[in-house]
Amino acid sequence: MKHISAHRVSQYFSFLFLVIALQSCKYEAKKEFSLEETRTLEKNSILSLLNQAKQEIEDKNFEDAIVLLDSIINNYGTYNEVEDAYSLKEGAQQHYVLNKIINSNNIDSLIVFITDYESNEIKDQAKNRIKEVIETTQNPKTLQDFLDSNRLPEYRSAAKRRQKDLLEQKENELYAEALKANDAKTWKNFVAMYPDHPKNKQIEDKIIELEVNEIFAGTYGEIPSSDQSGVANYVSSDINIKNDTPYTLTIRYSGKENKRIIISSGESQKLILKSGEYRVTASVSASRVSNYAGRESLNGSYSSSYFLAN
Repeated sequence: MKHISAHRVSQYFSFLFLVIALQSCKYEAKKEFSLEETRTLEKNSILSLLNQAKQEIEDKNFEDAIVLLDSIINNYGTYNEVEDAYSLKEGAQQHYVLNKIINSNNIDSLIVFITDYESNEIKDQAKNRIKEVIETTQNPKTLQDFLDSNRLPEYRSAAKRRQKDLLEQKENELYAEALKANDAKTWKNFVAMYPDHPKNKQIEDKIIELEVNEIFAGTYGEIPSSDQSGVANYVSSDINIKNDTPYTLTIRYSGKENKRIIISSGESQKLILKSGEYRVTASVSASRVSNYAGRESLNGSYSSSYFLAN
């Protein structure tokens, strides 16, 4: 049986102790070096982030720059470079706000910059932008909303002038669109927007003619001729019309004149027209009832009654 002498054991433990001691010293030296290395790496990271932020500011990407600077401020508070980050962030925020003002077309939002910020540069920039929006907007409602707010009275006169110009410009544009479309619906919309337009009488004549065209172009029943009474009159004709339907009745005549009359259920109306050839249409306020249309040569007095047959 093999055994180790006491001397050999002593040597073995001496050696083991030496190895452990050396390893312990090595570990302590490595640990101290890692902390220094970590601080060096952190500082390099801060400098890198600062350089990136500066580049973003130079490229006018202020929001991205603020994110990078916040990362430095929030994560590396013990480093001297944090003061640089604070200074850069303040400038970036100022430029970011000014950039938002320059690109804003909302007057209400711009007024917030005047009321909520202390910087005179921001206030002045916001006022200048509001003036630009008032002078360049294509939306009359934007100007009306501003006028209704009763804010910044120094710009009210400019807003009223711009609004007047836009309404006149829009009127001309819509009139040109209606001429191009040349349908009853487009002309009706135009008249609804500009009830005082100087050509509304001619437009109304055109609407009646177009409505008659649309009915004749669709499916309709034939209107029987009106009953003539009295002597012929080749200058003017009159028609007594009775509405015996349970609905509101609309009668349109298109020819030498264009006229439309609307008769309530059970009521009668008299219509006077220049004698001549006319297209006539009748419709009621019920979608399930068909339109009716026909042609008449008017040269005297007539009577007509409209009713629904079973």
